[in-house]
Amino acid sequence: MDHQILAVKYKSVLKKVRPVNEPMPQDLNPPLERTPLSTNPHETPLSPNPPIFHETFKVTHERLQAINFGPPGWLLTEEINLLKNFITLREQAIAFCQKERVLLKHSYGKT
Repeated sequence: MDHQILAVKYKSVLKKVRPVNEPMPQDLNPPLERTPLSTNPHETPLSPNPPIFHETFKVTHERLQAINFGPPGWLLTEEINLLKNFITLREQAIAFCQKERVLLKHSYGKT
């Protein structure tokens, strides 16, 4: 019979790490701060009856076809019109192609 020898490194009691039930120090990981935005995204005026969609220079019917609004019948027509209205209001925040992509301001990465 072949006997296998397992070599296990022994850790002395002095080297054993014991968890301590204490809160983490606050200066170890400072809380993230919200950077000030140029406009408040929650102040976008949304109406219960959005206007009919009209093409802009950036938002066209072809580009809206590329956006997935879910399977057919998942959203009501009024909800799709509201989304189209919101997209036209915030069209500067959406990049439809690689050329339109830009980087965030450096101030957004600072804490």
